[in-house]
Amino acid sequence: AVALGENINILILDTEVYSNTGGQSSKATPLGSVAKFAQKGKRTQKKDLGGLMMTYKGVYVASCAMGANYAQCVKALQEAEAHDGPSVVICYAPCIEHRTKTGLSNMGNDMKA
Repeated sequence: AVALGENINILILDTEVYSNTGGQSSKATPLGSVAKFAQKGKRTQKKDLGGLMMTYKGVYVASCAMGANYAQCVKALQEAEAHDGPSVVICYAPCIEHRTKTGLSNMGNDMKA
């Protein structure tokens, strides 16, 4: 649909791991990150999904951290909806497998850092 230029809106919630399998490393896992099956750190770069989408003509691409700046996230979604053509919004969305010290209730503070 993106390559064909269809007027479609795509929202990607990026947890950077395979959350449904207990936090296994995936193509979305950043370089050096520790995850299941990558205890010494992931050895390859995170797949640049936004960059790949921008190779297509007329695609709106945005990236945001859902808990870091709600206004930016809403703005990206509104701009994607208003765009006449394909739009992709990639939102970093932490999951319980990240095992943060502050817990998910304070994850917005971690995203801002």
